[in-house]
Parts: sequence; C-alpha cells; structure tokens
Amino acid sequence: MRYALLVLSPPDSGSSSRQALEFAKALGRAKHNVASVFFFDAGALTALTACESSADEEDLRKEWQALGEDGGIPLFACVASAQRFGVGDGRNLEERCLPGFAIAGLGELIEASSIADRLMTFGD
Repeated sequence: MRYALLVLSPPDSGSSSRQALEFAKALGRAKHNVASVFFFDAGALTALTACESSADEEDLRKEWQALGEDGGIPLFACVASAQRFGVGDGRNLEERCLPGFAIAGLGELIEASSIADRLMTFGD
C-alpha cells in the first residue's frame, strides 16, 4: 500500500511530529511505500535552518532527514507556510532548507495524494 503523509505540527511540539515519524518508519518495516511527506503550516518549520532545536530537546529534524535519505522518501516543506512563519519572502528559501528537504507548493501534496492509496494527517 502506498501512503502520503501530511505533517502540520512543528518538530518541537512533541507528539504529532513524533507520531508521524514513527508511523513512517513502521510503514517501511511493513514493506509499505511512502510517496512523500509534506510539511504544512507549522510543520514546515521542520525543514528550515532558521528553526533549530535547543540542546536539551530531541531533534526530530535529523531523524526526518535520515528517513528521507535512507528510505528514498521525498520531504517537502510548503513555501507559503515558510513565508507565513516569517522565514523569508519566497526568495532563496531552498538555501534556508536543511539537506534532504525541498521547498514546494501545494501541487506536490496534491500529486502525492493522487498516487497514494491513503493520505495520513498528523497534527491540527
């Protein structure tokens, strides 16, 4: 079965982002396919260099990067969400993105959901 994941919460919020990550890992172990992960709204902060975790917090962003790289899973951060959270005006956002993530529009989410059997949403 093929899944697309939509993550709405920031990496430091705890449970929703962690649940999405663990779900994606479980899908891989069960031999399911993850078409892509789309980070929308506050979830887009996961992909951006300007939003680092403090030293005493776990850094889910590194785990997402590893999952994307090891599993060949595309990781997209919404361009409009990045702009809304004051990270930039739309120019040079790719340069502000962590390795393994790409800045994308909602078209990527629509494409992923059209080829996936299920779209799973994490966060509110």
